[in-house]
Amino acid sequence: METVKDTTKSDWVIFLISLAGMIALLAFADEWFWLALPFVLTYFVKALKFM
Repeated sequence: METVKDTTKSDWVIFLISLAGMIALLAFADEWFWLALPFVLTYFVKALKFM
């Protein structure tokens, strides 16, 4: 059970970092923001334990 909590916690951290990166790309280079989309969406789904 402890590894599940650690995994979920790390998934949330990676999601938030990639979300911040996507927002930064959207602000400064909006034509490249889609590069961060797979990371944001994948780790959001993993953090919600749907995958």
